[in-house]
Amino acid sequence: MELRVERVVSAPAEDAWAVVGEHFGQIGEWASAITESVMDGQPGVGQIRTCHIAGFGPIALGVIRERLVDFDPEARSLSYEAAEGRIHATLTLRPAARLLGPVLRWRMRADTRRVLAEFRYRVETGHPHPVKLAALTSEDAQS
Repeated sequence: MELRVERVVSAPAEDAWAVVGEHFGQIGEWASAITESVMDGQPGVGQIRTCHIAGFGPIALGVIRERLVDFDPEARSLSYEAAEGRIHATLTLRPAARLLGPVLRWRMRADTRRVLAEFRYRVETGHPHPVKLAALTSEDAQS
């Protein structure tokens, strides 16, 4: 299964780059699927971002570490890979469960759209999305 989701952001490119590039390690501040994120040092090739995941599609609650393999502020471009933890999944459904394939696809697409909507809101307003604020309030209540 391959998904592609796009979202138009009504903000200058430098504002989007500030959130996704310059503050790469701070995804936990705006994405509700991430309860906490940290990165030692400034973004650059080889740097590791550690994310505590609340759960996202088939990705279970846990911790993942992602390594920046390319980081080019001039081109506003970056790429990263899993350094530890599960962020790439291959699922093979048993014949009896294959009927669930469309449901899984729908769930992944919905979760991806939610994260992109949260990103858009953060870039356009400078504040976390109300969904993230609700998640933060819920986390505080559980502590």
